[in-house]
Amino acid sequence: MQIIKKENRAEVAPNKSEVKSQLALILQNPEFIRSPKIAHFLEYVVVESLNNRQQYLKAYAIAIAVFQKSEDFDPQSDPIVRVQAVRLRRMLQQYYLSEGNDDKVIIELLKGSYVPKFYYRKDQPKHDASTPEINKDCSFPSIAILNFKNLSNNLTHGNLVDGITQEIFNQLSKFKGLIVVASSSINLNEDKYLNTKRLLQITDVRYVLSGSIHLLEDTIRVYVELDDTYTHTNIWMHSYDKKLSVNNMIEIQDDIAKQTATTIAQPYGVIIRNELAKLSRKSTNDLTAYELYLHYYQWRLTLSPKDHLQARGCLEKAIELDPNFSDAWAALALVYAAEYFLASNAVKRDRDIQQLTFDTARKAIKTGPDNARAHFALYYAEFMSLGASASIAKAEKAFQLNPNDSLLLAGYGIRLAFSGEWSKGLEMLEHAIVLNPAHPDFFHIPFVVDYYRRSQFEEALRESREIDMPDFYWPYLLLTAIYAELNDLDQARKSAAHLYKLYPDIEHQARFE
Repeated sequence: MQIIKKENRAEVAPNKSEVKSQLALILQNPEFIRSPKIAHFLEYVVVESLNNRQQYLKAYAIAIAVFQKSEDFDPQSDPIVRVQAVRLRRMLQQYYLSEGNDDKVIIELLKGSYVPKFYYRKDQPKHDASTPEINKDCSFPSIAILNFKNLSNNLTHGNLVDGITQEIFNQLSKFKGLIVVASSSINLNEDKYLNTKRLLQITDVRYVLSGSIHLLEDTIRVYVELDDTYTHTNIWMHSYDKKLSVNNMIEIQDDIAKQTATTIAQPYGVIIRNELAKLSRKSTNDLTAYELYLHYYQWRLTLSPKDHLQARGCLEKAIELDPNFSDAWAALALVYAAEYFLASNAVKRDRDIQQLTFDTARKAIKTGPDNARAHFALYYAEFMSLGASASIAKAEKAFQLNPNDSLLLAGYGIRLAFSGEWSKGLEMLEHAIVLNPAHPDFFHIPFVVDYYRRSQFEEALRESREIDMPDFYWPYLLLTAIYAELNDLDQARKSAAHLYKLYPDIEHQARFE
């Protein structure tokens, strides 16, 4: 018999027999019967705990024992155990509020642990359930991926349908700014798929991705849509038509999954644009760490000193609220670097700006070892000190971790181009532009410079018209030089006037720039 001391009084905890009996009752509940993986999860952690093996109740061990993951399973890149634990906690709560309302023994899986707690109902502690669980765990938006529906009469295409669903999950998981919830974590019947209110009650997810697949002779048509559960609105939908053969099924899965994931999850993709649209409606003091982080994206659109100043303040506040926010640390490193590279809002500090950038990037790596943006921030910090000889391996590492992040792809391409590898750098920028139609205009600057250095001034002027960044000095610096080479001195003087307004000290700093 276990004795628990609490508030200066001894409480008797349920014995093994009582816990096993209670476990059997829970597993007979219809919801757990319909969710065999969740039932197995609960049974595994309870039995291990009763056998005094609590120290082995880690994400890796659970993934292998319960979810049949392979030995190379990485809990950092695959959140299946954490996601399923959220679902298990909610199912236990629902059980004890309904069928198990009179049960004397409570089995609970506390947040932040996979070790269950056992106690009598009369000793049940009170928990604050006012905040949705996912929102407390992380300020990132969450997205649920429902199993795509097979609208074809051919049931053999079920593997293709499942493959597309799973590959979208894999591709979205590369974007660390999302909590990705797989369909297996939701356990909804098909008649509940479109009921976003019900889905929100069960999972707390912000976005729901769903789709269907229909075979038309030798063509496969895939419909995909994204819903916002908070506003109960559809914010994106798309259809893909692909020629289907026995030999290209895997290729189709990969292609559709990559296109879908990059369209909705990349910088300035559907989700970021939806989140940015709401920023102006809130006071900075009311923002979460993630919402504060979004100001970084606003600055990258304009590269204006005003937005830089706001992004720096917001990111510094974001890491105060969430010190383990790797993306925010990485973004802050790049914002600090802009003080050096773009002469933006420099202030006096105890540390040199180059050292501060490096230290901040290292913090991003420490809090997110597999975060592509953290590795790029570290490369950028080294570039400040070493120039073209900076470690390309770090930039390559970032690119390998997430080759579908257009902002990283463009940043790497720009550094390569300006370091002399023009062909490779511009090719990466072209890929980033195709990958993200909503890309920031600064993606075009290296193309302008390339035309200019090859004395193709008309082409440089044409390319410069793709840039609409009225508060950033670089476009006016380029236009002044281009118009001068074209002997259009009136336009050159107008561009120079804008340049001096934005950068009064440009004459002294021109060689550095």
